[in-house]
Amino acid sequence: MKRIVILCGIVLCFIQLNAQEKGVQFQDLTFQEVLDKAKAEDKLVFMDCYTSWCGPCKHMLNTVFVLPEMGEFFNDQFINVKYDMEKGEGPRLRGKFRITAYPTFLILRPDGTLQHRIVGARKGTDFLECVKRGAKEETSQFYLDELYRQGNLSKEQLPSYRVALKDAKRNAELKHITGEEFKQLSDVERCLSQYWYLYDQDEITFEDERFAYLIAHKTEFDKQVGKEIVDKRIYDSYFQRLAAFKANVPVSESVALIKRQIASVDFEKKEEIVLSLRYVEARNNQDIDVLLDIMEKSLRDLPRAFLWQAPFLDFIVKEGSWKQVDRYIGMENEMVEAMDNEPLKKAVKETFAKYRSGRIDN
Repeated sequence: MKRIVILCGIVLCFIQLNAQEKGVQFQDLTFQEVLDKAKAEDKLVFMDCYTSWCGPCKHMLNTVFVLPEMGEFFNDQFINVKYDMEKGEGPRLRGKFRITAYPTFLILRPDGTLQHRIVGARKGTDFLECVKRGAKEETSQFYLDELYRQGNLSKEQLPSYRVALKDAKRNAELKHITGEEFKQLSDVERCLSQYWYLYDQDEITFEDERFAYLIAHKTEFDKQVGKEIVDKRIYDSYFQRLAAFKANVPVSESVALIKRQIASVDFEKKEEIVLSLRYVEARNNQDIDVLLDIMEKSLRDLPRAFLWQAPFLDFIVKEGSWKQVDRYIGMENEMVEAMDNEPLKKAVKETFAKYRSGRIDN
C-alpha cells in the first residue's frame, strides 16, 4: 500500500512537471537582462507582477499559465518573467510602472516602454485574447492611447480602444470613451444589438445620458436586444446604486430622479426596486414610522442587501419613541427567521438583546 501511495505521488509530480513544461516558461532574469534578451531576440517582454499573498496571482500561475495553448503562444512571442512586487527589484518596478492592483500583467517593448496592461485574473481563453490584443501593436493600449491623445482615433478604432481600456480596468476612461462613441451614433444605430455594450456596463448609472436614452426607447431595445436582457440591465443599474447609498448620505435628488424614470417604464422586478427605493428614502431620512411600516408589511420582500441590514438600524432605538422602539423590537422573531444562515441569526439575537437592555453603543 505504501508503495502504491509513493508511486501515485511520483506520477502526480511527473504530470505537474510535464504540464509546466508545456505551459508558459518564465525565465529567471533581472529586468535589464530581460530587456537585453528581448532586444537580441527581437521579442516583446511579458511581465507577471504578483505578490506572495495574492490568491488570484496563484490561480493564474497554477491553472492558466500551465495550459499548453498558453505556452505555445507566450514562449514564441515573449521573453516571460515574473517579479514579486514586494521583493528584490519588485518595489522599483512597481513604482516605475505604477502597479496598484494584483495581479497586473505588462507587455513591454525591448526598450522597456509599456505596450499593453492587463489588470486582474481571467479564464485561460479570455486572458489569451487580452494578451493577443496587447501583442499586436495596432490593438495595444500604447498605440491607441497615442492616437487618442493626438485626436487621430477613428470611429472604427473606438471599439478596439474600449476593449484595451477594459483590459487595464481604466474604468473612468472607459466610461468617457463609450460616451463619446454613443454620441457619434444615429438614433437608429443606438438601439441596435451590436451597440448594446454601450449600455451594458456597471459604470453606467441611472444619472447617465445613455441610461436615460435606454429608458426612453425601451420598446425598441426590447425588440433589438431582448426584453429579458434589457430588463436585467435596468434592474441592476437601479439596485446597484440603491445598495451603494450609505445610510447617512442625502439621497433626495437621486430618489426623485429614479421616481420620475420608473413612472414611465415597466421592467421585471420593478416592484422590488420600488420597495427598495421606499426603504432607502425612509432610512436615509430617518423617517422611523415609514421604515417600520415597510418592515412590518414587506420585510421578506426586501432584497437580501436590505434584509440583512434591517436588524441593525440602531438609530431607531436611539432616536425613536417608546412606541416605535417597541414596534421594532417586536419584529425580532420574524427577522431571525428571515435570515438564511446561523451566524446572522445569532447576530440578530445578540443585537436585539442589547436593544432590550438599552446597551447601545454611541
